[in-house]
Amino acid sequence: MKKQFLILFTVVLLIAPISTFGQKAVRVKFAKGATKAIATGSLTGYKSIAVIFLIRVKAGQTLSVEQLMSNNSTNYTSFRITSPLGEDVSDAEANCNNNKTIENTVEGDYRIEVTECTKADAWSGSFKIKFTVK
Repeated sequence: MKKQFLILFTVVLLIAPISTFGQKAVRVKFAKGATKAIATGSLTGYKSIAVIFLIRVKAGQTLSVEQLMSNNSTNYTSFRITSPLGEDVSDAEANCNNNKTIENTVEGDYRIEVTECTKADAWSGSFKIKFTVK
């Protein structure tokens, strides 16, 4: 019972800041039987509000999040990924951190915040993210 309460409390803490700052999380939905989904969003510079995606996974799955870019694109993003337990699982690297795989997931909603990569040139526009769950 304590574990269920802790998980519920953590989820509430993760969702509360979204509504507090006017940000709405976008639920990533998969077609029946699909393991991949594409989501889009837009950013307007380094100081723009992050685009937030929620994706539900089961325990023990592998979650991959990858920015899809055309060959000549310089619209780099960065991901901050939070597990259902509230842990930052982004594992920030020296690059723009726009490709991440999380193995052996815990069950629940993962929160993916997409921001403009501050290590690249500033840009304004849209982006595409591919989510894979196996």
